Amino acid sequence: MKIESFIKRLNATEVGEGVTNDTYIAIPRDVDLSNILVNQEAMTIYDRVGGVLYTPANSNIKYVQTGQNNQERISGLGQYFRSVDAKVGDEILIERVVDGDESKLYLDFRHRNVIVFQKNKDWVEILTPDRMTPYAQGNDYTVDVTYLNRNVELYVKYLGQKMKKKTSPSDTAAFDLLIENKSILGDYEYLDYIEIGIENDKKRLARMKTYFLSFVGMMENGGQQ
Repeated sequence: MKIESFIKRLNATEVGEGVTNDTYIAIPRDVDLSNILVNQEAMTIYDRVGGVLYTPANSNIKYVQTGQNNQERISGLGQYFRSVDAKVGDEILIERVVDGDESKLYLDFRHRNVIVFQKNKDWVEILTPDRMTPYAQGNDYTVDVTYLNRNVELYVKYLGQKMKKKTSPSDTAAFDLLIENKSILGDYEYLDYIEIGIENDKKRLARMKTYFLSFVGMMENGGQQ
């Protein structure tokens, strides 16, 4: 048996909050799913969450190699994202299980309790503003977090409304992230996702890992290759 898994943590554009309202999974350039999925062919894939079998007859979930900037995506996920109430930072799993001559695809989904920021050039956008409400102080926010193994206060300072791009249809609330009166934005790259993971009242601030890829091969006697 072989199990090949791709896990993607969703961003705002993927869940339909972008200008085009598209819903999809963007596949990073260093991930190759062409050995798992067939280009431009609607999948037969089983959803472990809802117990639903998606087929070409009832959905159009497909792997797409667009040819534009070598971009690859899994499209046609609007129905699925609505069924699981997908939010920014949540995880979706695409998995292929090969057992002998039989190959099956599976979907799975996990909600994550996270606050997500995305870095622009010298400011961040809050992608989950509703989850910041408990920490509001006027237009700013303060959150006690663990950062680089230290317990600190994160100050999320409002900088005003800014345009993400010259062609953006509207402006965006811009913020700085400060610890001990110093901005930490220099620790992150342009378009990085930064998250506060919340678990058992503990909050950890770190760069968000956006995807995971794994391969497990099992021998007939149950041993792992």
